[in-house]
Amino acid sequence: MKGVALLLITLIGLATIASAAHSTQEWKQRTIYQIITDRFARTDGSTAPCSDLHKYCGGTFKGIQDNLDYIKSMGFDAIWISPIPENFGDDYHGYGALDWYTINPHFGTEDEFKSLISAMHAKDMWLMLDVVANHVAYIDLDFEKVNPFNKAEYYHAKCQINNWNDENEVEYCRLSNLPDLNQDHPFVRSTLKSWIKDIITKYDIDGIRIDTVPEVKRQFWAEYTQEAGCYAVGEVFNGDVSYVASYQPYVPALLNYPAYFTLKGVWMGGQSMYNLRNLINDENQKFKDATILGTFTDNHDNDRFLHDHGDVKNYQNALVFALYMQGIPIVYYGAEQGFNGGQDPANREVLWGHMDTNSEW
Repeated sequence: MKGVALLLITLIGLATIASAAHSTQEWKQRTIYQIITDRFARTDGSTAPCSDLHKYCGGTFKGIQDNLDYIKSMGFDAIWISPIPENFGDDYHGYGALDWYTINPHFGTEDEFKSLISAMHAKDMWLMLDVVANHVAYIDLDFEKVNPFNKAEYYHAKCQINNWNDENEVEYCRLSNLPDLNQDHPFVRSTLKSWIKDIITKYDIDGIRIDTVPEVKRQFWAEYTQEAGCYAVGEVFNGDVSYVASYQPYVPALLNYPAYFTLKGVWMGGQSMYNLRNLINDENQKFKDATILGTFTDNHDNDRFLHDHGDVKNYQNALVFALYMQGIPIVYYGAEQGFNGGQDPANREVLWGHMDTNSEW
């Protein structure tokens, strides 16, 4: 880990003392460490392996708090964590909300969540909360199980997304059969907006990452992010610059998937580095502000770089470029330890037992 850690410390400077709900401009000075809450560290410090990555493995808010120095020592001053509402069944990842108003008990208590945030702020570290407003848990048509969206009228009619080029279908149908909320319903719209406003205020959250942005009409996101009142970076899982840029008038920032695919093409596929120059020029023309996009080389939705391409030097070059290029850098946990997991959930490994600050990889 030494090489990457020293590099990160060199690249990341000191920032101002933290306070809640920070603006987009303030986030420009931050570098984000992304974790899966369930996979980072356990409350009791146990490093026993996880027997099934498809289920909960035991990571908690307390586990994160106890290991903040591990993250800060690499130079990171912000942490992106998993969604916090109680989820259905074994949905450790947080993207299948069952009860919007109950914190996932697998992660810890409300007081433990507050303690984590307080501890982060005391160390001048900011918290980015992952949030979902497109869908709920895998309950099919059993809507009464969901709080507060417990009526069929709160959802779009059941259909599946098959044609990702059909915007109407993407906005109205289900992603992986997850019941799709109807944000045009007054109750759904107002509840989602009040929820994000209240959660930011109640817990002193500094910024948000928004899941599944194209699956909801653009205007809703303009209202939602206004209620949030902080930096918001949205997921538009697409490599087309024009398409991703079309969402920036509604969401302050987007994850830079065009750069992600270009980086892979250069350092995995041996493509010309001129592609990176052309990408940056294109983004500067088409985005309202390309300097606030989230830049990354790995995340929880894709095979890790080292799984698809085992050349460590190429990976380190890609990491450096993502850190240096315009935008707000995001590094996925385990990158500093050379994790190489493949398809979900293999790319969501447990970090405990691997926090080696002397690793030379």
